[in-house]
Amino acid sequence: MIDEIVACLDGSEFAEAILPYAVGISRSLGAQLSLLRILEDGEAPAAAEDYLKRIAGRHGAREKLRKSKGDAASAILDELREKPLALAAMTTHGRTGMLEAILGSVAFRVVRGARRPILLYRPPAPLQARSSDAEIKIATVTAALDGQDFSTRILPHAAEIASALKARLELIQVLPSGGAEAEIPAELRRDVLESSYLQREAHDITRKHGLEVDWEVLHGEPAEAIISYLKGRRNVLLAMTSHARLGLERTIFGSVAAECLRRAGVPLLVYWPSP
Repeated sequence: MIDEIVACLDGSEFAEAILPYAVGISRSLGAQLSLLRILEDGEAPAAAEDYLKRIAGRHGAREKLRKSKGDAASAILDELREKPLALAAMTTHGRTGMLEAILGSVAFRVVRGARRPILLYRPPAPLQARSSDAEIKIATVTAALDGQDFSTRILPHAAEIASALKARLELIQVLPSGGAEAEIPAELRRDVLESSYLQREAHDITRKHGLEVDWEVLHGEPAEAIISYLKGRRNVLLAMTSHARLGLERTIFGSVAAECLRRAGVPLLVYWPSP
């Protein structure tokens, strides 16, 4: 059970864009909201402390200033190791440049090393002027599956947070518009595709967690279909695993998860399971 939301800030308005979601989730869960600021070498601690106190005071949050012993990602991971039930929440630029995203992203290293789901959000570009004092309550948790067992490893986490938030849980799967699926007669397609997979997973969640679960089969290219499905729905939390395989083309910032993070406009609960 999540007992704390740790919002990672760096003093920028971009990082503060996570706060409406962090505030909404923490209040819905009755969890502690903490603001974490990593102090890099050479930074003045007094200014960072003043910044945290100002933001924390608006939300009744706890502030934590932590000195970096090497890089921000390592410091965030150290904080999470001390808080096994905490959910880290942060913004990320999620740029399209592969090497820049992988080698330069704090979020990438946190997701890879946390061994638990991390909440990521990429604000729309250009960053819209929205008050960080706002609160966004999650109404729907949407878990994206791909038909492989690996993707279902997000489901216990999605079910737990949906139940705690009293949010609707839905499962989605994207199937290609052509290929083998197109060969199934139209009158059988719904039963074969939905009942044999998504309905089975939904039934399993209901049995284990007591949740009613909806499901939807989408068609097309995975990222495009998911982004289109979520368009305009700011109160949705998208949940999925990262395949975490070796090779640049298989890493999180080269995957469907990355494309959804960059363009869907909703927070992403992403989980990189340990091998």
